Amino acid sequence: MSTTDHICDTEKIAAFIEGDLETDERLTLEEHIAQCDRCTSELQSQQLFMFELESALANAEDVSVPRNFAKVVAVRAESDMSGLRNASEHKKALRLCLILALAAFALLGATATKTVFVDAQSIINKAFAFFGLLGKAAYDAAVGFAVILRVLSGSIVSDSRFAGLTALLFVALAIGLLTLLISRYHRTRLSE
Repeated sequence: MSTTDHICDTEKIAAFIEGDLETDERLTLEEHIAQCDRCTSELQSQQLFMFELESALANAEDVSVPRNFAKVVAVRAESDMSGLRNASEHKKALRLCLILALAAFALLGATATKTVFVDAQSIINKAFAFFGLLGKAAYDAAVGFAVILRVLSGSIVSDSRFAGLTALLFVALAIGLLTLLISRYHRTRLSE
């Protein structure tokens, strides 16, 4: 590495502009800049950049930001995440994952593949058990709901099918409105 390459350093030119160089380094760099066109243009471009930056910062007006700005941005970002990816990107990602999985199986070999299949089968069995439990809980909740509705509809009007249907629709509407009100409450509370 020659001395010219050592001196032609943008970091040294930046340190020269900021006044961070020792006296002997500064004098050596000044002599080099007088002879080197590349370093002269670099010095001029860095000085121009510094002048523009200082003028931009000197003329910057204070922008007032609402007190709860961060919360509002966070709430809107959480609720607007649906349109970030389109279907073609999802398909490409799925294809890439499948290709990587096949490559991993091919590279791991038959022994490791058996272990992976045993682990995968165990995970699948646990997932089926979990979803079976959820299904059973949902079924039991629906049966309980039906019993409650029969009791309520029988106590309102004993033999009218219209009253039972009306009571069912009323309860379903009440549950839907309750969930809507709860979600709106949480959103407005986060945005405040």
